[in-house]
Amino acid sequence: MTSYLYDGTFAGLLTVLALVREGGEETTSIGTAPPAQAGLFAATVRVEADAEDAERLLDEIGRRMSPATAAHLYHAFLSETEGAEMLLHHYLRLGWQEGRCLDSLLSHPSVLPVHRLAHRVRFEAHRLKGFVRFREVREGFYYAPLEPDYRVLTLMAPHFADRFHDQDWVIHDVRRNRAIVHGARRKGWEEVALELTGSPVTGGREEWFQSLWRRYFDRLAIAERHNPRLQQGKVPLKYRRYLVEF
Repeated sequence: MTSYLYDGTFAGLLTVLALVREGGEETTSIGTAPPAQAGLFAATVRVEADAEDAERLLDEIGRRMSPATAAHLYHAFLSETEGAEMLLHHYLRLGWQEGRCLDSLLSHPSVLPVHRLAHRVRFEAHRLKGFVRFREVREGFYYAPLEPDYRVLTLMAPHFADRFHDQDWVIHDVRRNRAIVHGARRKGWEEVALELTGSPVTGGREEWFQSLWRRYFDRLAIAERHNPRLQQGKVPLKYRRYLVEF
């Protein structure tokens, strides 16, 4: 029985899963830190991420199972849920047996948890597209802070890159110190580490636009239809910290 350690990246996890499949032996745990309790004869192996092995495994998953299976795998990984690595291991192990039938086994204990995690991640990524509030900072680009439950920046980035392709902007996951940076000249985006040492300074025009937006938001409201419970269901309190209108 072997415990595998990886670097926390998706490529690193795929490298471990490829190694486990090639070795054919059962693993007791997969994670970024050693297990709290290890068996007397259990070995711990640290695996370095290998981009070629990871890409090869993804291609095989797409061929033997389906592209949707690869997507479920990636989206569930982005949940950063404790123990997700072993869930994905069991999901994939079943997939090698069932092939293209894997994702039709919706109630199977190796499939259902992965589908649930993937759905939660996709749902938050979709929902947050409506809660991004860019603000123009003094340095001349647009900045939007977020604190998502899951690691969804890479799922949101293509939407904003297509919509604001001619602008320089940053969407910042404040909780994880990660950001998507888009450059109009580079015609693309990338995920980078970003930790703020202070609040971005906005210009006078930005303050005016924020004031205008708040006034519009207030005037649009109908006092007789004030329904805080419904509003909290549509716009949860946890997202309001960075919403200008609140």
